[in-house]
Amino acid sequence: EHPGHAGFNVNIPYRAMLPKGLEGLVVTGLSTSAHRDAVPLIRMQPDIQNQGYAAGVAAAMAAKANTLLRNIDLGELQKHLVEIGNLPESVLTDKDSFPLPDEALAKAVETLKQGHGAAALMTDPQRAVPLLKKAYQQAEPQHRLIYAKTLAVLGDSTGLEDLLKTVTSAEKWDKGWNYRGMGQFGSALSELDTIIIVLGRTGDRRALPAILEKARLLDASVEFSHHRAVGLACELIGDRQAAPVLAEVLQKPGMMGHAHTSIEIARKLGAPGGTNAETTRRESLRELLLARALYRCGDHNGLGKRILEEYTRDLRGHLARHAKAVLEKK
Repeated sequence: EHPGHAGFNVNIPYRAMLPKGLEGLVVTGLSTSAHRDAVPLIRMQPDIQNQGYAAGVAAAMAAKANTLLRNIDLGELQKHLVEIGNLPESVLTDKDSFPLPDEALAKAVETLKQGHGAAALMTDPQRAVPLLKKAYQQAEPQHRLIYAKTLAVLGDSTGLEDLLKTVTSAEKWDKGWNYRGMGQFGSALSELDTIIIVLGRTGDRRALPAILEKARLLDASVEFSHHRAVGLACELIGDRQAAPVLAEVLQKPGMMGHAHTSIEIARKLGAPGGTNAETTRRESLRELLLARALYRCGDHNGLGKRILEEYTRDLRGHLARHAKAVLEKK
């Protein structure tokens, strides 16, 4: 069911509300430590009210006991929240799930064929990889790619041949995803995007020719997700062989010149679209991520560095800070 039309119960760890390295501070809402895919489930009005109340009670308990927020009696806090109806009684007897038992990992490997189990396997790659390798070797042809992709995400090249075959057999890009700022539900990657990114995750240079073959098909008319997939894969492998191709893509019509370094330029490029403007953000992100990949692959005639330096002057602080961080890291 569409996530906007159904309610979900989400367990929020107390530690996600306590900033690392800071004492005397408890945070809620968008400030909590959560993956971007989890945040939409815990950021709306009822969530903020429930989190805010729990945070307030925790702070009061710490003050009353003259102790740190990290040292309060969590059981007592949970008991109070159960009493007023904010938490189910089951939290009082819940046990930590980790590390997962061998049976759970084995079941996760089996259910990958039905599209379930990846999250469990990601919790313990060291134990998961041998199980996945065995499953890959024994799998029916229609399931081998599933195991090959999962192994690749974990940095293992066992299924490289199957992954490369899928990429090279595609004569053109499949239907991709164009960046949008609001209302994004479902996958933001095509099947080809996914395979190219997981090839990058292997770090195996043998994957580069197939990735660059698809990179040469990129231009300003191609969906955002394909540019992102190629950029991520190339920088994950980090081979200089990718630099000339990335530079070539960036120099195609409409690919460069999207930094908002002045109010006049921002107006010209479409900033009046407001906070939900999509085209101008998409074009800037595309240019920035390809320039980052180019720079991290050794650059080509200084093009990646020049683009990143331009973005350090971008009026949008998050883009400027990112460009600066990329330049400073090398």
